Amino acid sequence: MAVEFEPMIGRYFTLNIAGDDCRIYMEESGTGIPLLCLHTAGSDARQFRHILSDPDVTSRFRVIAFDLPWHGKSNPPKGFRDSDYKLTVDGYKRIISDVCFALDLQSPVVMGCSMGGTYRLPSGLGKSGLFSRDDRTGRR
Repeated sequence: MAVEFEPMIGRYFTLNIAGDDCRIYMEESGTGIPLLCLHTAGSDARQFRHILSDPDVTSRFRVIAFDLPWHGKSNPPKGFRDSDYKLTVDGYKRIISDVCFALDLQSPVVMGCSMGGTYRLPSGLGKSGLFSRDDRTGRR
């Protein structure tokens, strides 16, 4: 019997966040409009494994799910033992923006759950012009 592999590909990249190099793990699948998936606090990109392997989605979207530093397969920065881990709204906003710029995502659609679904409200990222419009409101 032949093995049928799922279409997502996992890989690592290094991203400098607030002066610290972090090894970030991401998975992606599909082609088309970038769809950035943001996981909940304390979890990781595995939350989106079914979306990453859904041909109805991946035929229209380049689905991207990454693990925040300190989460899942992403590493904390070097010297992490000498500092406290704090995920603030501003820090979260910076990480999302930095990932989008590093991956050269042009007007990605962003989805998430829990903190990943509410990041645009307090952060003001929706007003930055970086992301696609909000389909619920029709606004950027």
